[in-house]
Amino acid sequence: MSAKPPSGPSSRGSTPPDGPAFRVRLGTTRAERAGKLTQFASRMRALATKGGGGRGRSGGGKNFSGGGRGGVAAARFGSRAAAQRVTVKARVVKAARGGKALSSIRSHLRYIRGREEELEPALQKTLGGLFGAEGALTNEAVEALAQRMAADRHHFRFIVSPEAGGELDLKRYTRELVSSMEQDLDTRLEWVAGEHRDTDNPHVHLLIRGRDARGGDLVINREYISYGLRARARDIATRHLGPRLALDIARERVRSLTAERVTGLDLEFASQAAKRVDGLIHPSVRRHDQTANAELRAQRLGRLQFLEERGLAHERVKGLWEIDPDLVRKLRALGTRGDIIKQMHRRMSGEQIDAVILERDRPPEIPIVGRIAERGIADELYDRHYLVVEGLDGKSYYAPLSRYSERPGLEAPLGSIVSLKAPAARSGAADQNIASLAARHGGIYDPKVHETLAAVELKLAHVSPADFVESHIKRAQALASRGLIEALPEGGWRIPADLHERVARAYREYPGRESGKFIQVERESYETLEVQIEARGLTWLDRELVRRNGRLSEDPAARLRASAFQQQLRQALQARVEALKAQGIEMPREGLPDPSFLDSLYERELNEAAHRLGPQHGHFERLTAWQQWSGRVAAIERLPSGPHALILGKERFALVPASPALTQRLGQSIEVSLTPPRQWVNDQARSLQIQIRHQALGLTRSRGLRR
Repeated sequence: MSAKPPSGPSSRGSTPPDGPAFRVRLGTTRAERAGKLTQFASRMRALATKGGGGRGRSGGGKNFSGGGRGGVAAARFGSRAAAQRVTVKARVVKAARGGKALSSIRSHLRYIRGREEELEPALQKTLGGLFGAEGALTNEAVEALAQRMAADRHHFRFIVSPEAGGELDLKRYTRELVSSMEQDLDTRLEWVAGEHRDTDNPHVHLLIRGRDARGGDLVINREYISYGLRARARDIATRHLGPRLALDIARERVRSLTAERVTGLDLEFASQAAKRVDGLIHPSVRRHDQTANAELRAQRLGRLQFLEERGLAHERVKGLWEIDPDLVRKLRALGTRGDIIKQMHRRMSGEQIDAVILERDRPPEIPIVGRIAERGIADELYDRHYLVVEGLDGKSYYAPLSRYSERPGLEAPLGSIVSLKAPAARSGAADQNIASLAARHGGIYDPKVHETLAAVELKLAHVSPADFVESHIKRAQALASRGLIEALPEGGWRIPADLHERVARAYREYPGRESGKFIQVERESYETLEVQIEARGLTWLDRELVRRNGRLSEDPAARLRASAFQQQLRQALQARVEALKAQGIEMPREGLPDPSFLDSLYERELNEAAHRLGPQHGHFERLTAWQQWSGRVAAIERLPSGPHALILGKERFALVPASPALTQRLGQSIEVSLTPPRQWVNDQARSLQIQIRHQALGLTRSRGLRR
């Protein structure tokens, strides 16, 4: 450096009024100091990142391009090692078609409101468990917001779960979070939320309307949803609770070494293995080929040894490990299984249970019959439900349900008896018609030929040939989409000779894809055991008595091993026998099953129902096999054996067992036909085994039969 008065104007700047200017001449760093300066800069950056300064994700190579609000805000957030941890799950829900959006939103709001028994007395029987920016929301305010949401193109659902949520005022925390979101997204938000503290991880459900302050569609940047929102939630939690202590962080790392779930180390292992041709990893090497320190190396080795015990990793040669190529998915499934078992124990009051978790790719080969002990939400974000069923075999079954497992509005309540089964492998009438027509025309199904023949051969009343063939076209399109038949370029389909076998095989191999449901829930009884004991009619308990050949006694060893449901069932069967005796009905002798016993109970049930309904509807017509009956479905009567459709004719009426499909015909005029089953069984009344087919008599122009 040198200092001298300037002799004139300088292009590098003007002379300061209080002294001479200094000119800085930059040179190169000497070699012996370059390493020290680099190390110093690295330490400064590390300290800044640890304290929450440092570069955001945009500086780490993450591309935050894309549309939507919040992209710039998401790029500003960095990572803090000591910050409070928060999990955020998000889902963009598009409005359902057919007017179902409002009912879906209402259902979700009822769930996030929380269980009634967990609310304060003043909030029970209302939606007071929900809150917004101004505090608790009234029923009217929630309903108005739900209707506005249903009219939007989409809305947002979030689950925000701070790790230390039990120490936070979650309502205040949520309001601060939404306020920060409004700043990041540069718009006001309409929202409603509810807090859940009935789990190990207290959390908040947040619904945000899909409209911005100007009334346009609210589009949020993907990176903001993935990173920015979580960073905001983390920062607010850290501001309230302070950073995590180093001791707590160290303890968490030690606990994660034996955790049966996905950890950060597992993600590192999977990433490192994917980048190597041989798929091997070394405990001493971290990401980007950096060498791990001794402590981290010991943690990585400890986690690998734990995975080896679970069969998910093994040491190929000394110092080189091979992990399961499906490590992350299997660990997630293992973590989910552990959570389910803990939940089952908690819901069943700590009772010792033998838990069996049914999976989507492993449907039950034999129907599982038992009592519903618990019904709940398996996936809070997607409203996926589950059942816990106490089986006759003493085991407790966790069954995940699909949207097709039960009819909406006809879900089995707690305490009712159900059977869980895989979808039935069957070819419907449309498949049979398509195969038959193709066999007569060189293996080709042509809708034009079918319509011509239907105009001559069709015997169904009130059905036009075009409407009849249209239903077959839709079925053919569905079969072609599954690869079971071949669509032809000129129109029509090539039908294989073994179509029925292909459909049956598709049911067995891909039950979810072919049938649209994984587990079918079929009600065996609408009533609890206590109600069935005194019922005047045919009950599931009666069928169980016949199935057991009247034997009620058990050896002492079996009685000691019996589950709570098995013990209660034995007591209920004994009480049912006494109740039948009091009603003047004698049970068959033990060891001698008598199916006619069930028929007599069912006949008494129908006669009492006819006596009750006769004065209002006229003469009771007792339908039997091979009969047909036309009339209007006036009501669904709940009898001891199950729901029955009340079908009104002219000054006459009939009662027939109501399937879920028949239940949906309430108020419609239908025609029913009764045919006997292919094979009779002994544990059901014969009248209830008769197959009932029905068709609507009203038509629409576009769809024909309203099915």
